Order: sequence, then structure tokens, then C-alpha cells
Amino acid sequence: MRKQMGLALCAVLLLGAPARAQNPSKDERAIRAIAAHWQDNWNNHNYKSLVNLFAANGEYITDEGVLLEGRGQIENWFATEHRQMYLGSHWTNNGVTLRFLQPDIVVVHLTWAIQGDLDQKGLPRKGRPGISTWLLVKLGDGWKIRSAQDTSGQ
Repeated sequence: MRKQMGLALCAVLLLGAPARAQNPSKDERAIRAIAAHWQDNWNNHNYKSLVNLFAANGEYITDEGVLLEGRGQIENWFATEHRQMYLGSHWTNNGVTLRFLQPDIVVVHLTWAIQGDLDQKGLPRKGRPGISTWLLVKLGDGWKIRSAQDTSGQ
């Protein structure tokens, strides 16, 4: 009887795991939506909406290694770069992985590809892959990017 109960418990646990994976939590859906908004805002060069994905005291490290602190600096950088370097660019999200550190803090790794942008000399770059690491926090107005760093294959 104990053996049967143990097997039944294992079966329930194993069968329940895929159901949980296929039915993400409300928080996970909200975080994945941020990645989708990032892609849409980037491709529409809507840097004001892109910046609103960040917490007011958010930080962003560009793929060139420039540290931007606060929404003001982040917005200024995006405004400048999306009128020049990234004007013709197209961003594609390839994958999103999440790791909750606490119920209100999550690390996100976003793999992506970009094409159609220009290098520092104004010459067209080849398309390239990249990965972003985001630290998101759950605030009163929802999930926000507190810190982000992009790394791209140059």
C-alpha cells in the first residue's frame, strides 16, 4: 500500500509539472510581455515607451559598454541613437528565460538578433546576435527593469 501511494504521489508530481510549465503565472506573463514591448518599441523607434519599461532609477549598459543611470539619461541615449545608429534597425527576440530570486525580483536573459543598424563610423553592420541580462523588480505600478546590460556579437 505504501509503495502504491508513493508511486501515485510521484505520478501526480510528474504529471503536474508540465501543466505548470504550460500555464505560466501572471507575473511570468507580465515579464514576457515586457520583452515583447521592448521588441515592438525598438522596431517602431518609440524610445519614450521603451524607457517607460525601466524603473525611474533604472540603469542600462549599452552593448558598447556605456552606463546610463536613470530614465533621463536612458531616454536621451535612445533618442539620439534611434535617430542615427539604430534608425533602420530591426530587433528580434529569440528567447526569454526567467529566474525568480524572490517573488518581486527576477533575472531575465533575453536572446536577440539585430540587423540594419550602423557602426560608430556610420557604416552598415552585419546582422548580429546578442543577449540582454535584465534585473526586474515588482513595484506598485508593475514589473520594471531596474538594471539591464546588452552584449552583442560584434
